[in-house]
Amino acid sequence: MLDYLVIALFAFVGGTARYWAGVWIPAVGGFPLGTLVINLLGCFIFSWIVKHILNDIDVSGRLVLGLGVGFCGALTTFSSFALDTMKLVQAGQIGLAFLYLVLSFVGGLAMTVLGEAIYHRRVEAR
Repeated sequence: MLDYLVIALFAFVGGTARYWAGVWIPAVGGFPLGTLVINLLGCFIFSWIVKHILNDIDVSGRLVLGLGVGFCGALTTFSSFALDTMKLVQAGQIGLAFLYLVLSFVGGLAMTVLGEAIYHRRVEAR
């Protein structure tokens, strides 16, 4: 039962951060910049911080669960990504929709690789 509470608490923080990022980073010419930025950031956070916590710091599995499933799960959102893409398509902005898809996919992978690389570089430096 405590696991659910931890996930809910972290999800509240992640969802709130996601909402405010969407407010602070407006769409540019219909392009959903806020969703893109927050999803890329979430990929980095999940890859680097959660991996770091899992491998380097002796913490409760609940903290990892809270950060990974709760915070990062609520921070990033596939439904917003899909809806934003559909809005661009429906508005006839096929080029922007394609750009958004490519930036989201390639950027998400790149941010995940960056998080891993920073983690491994830090480990090797020790």
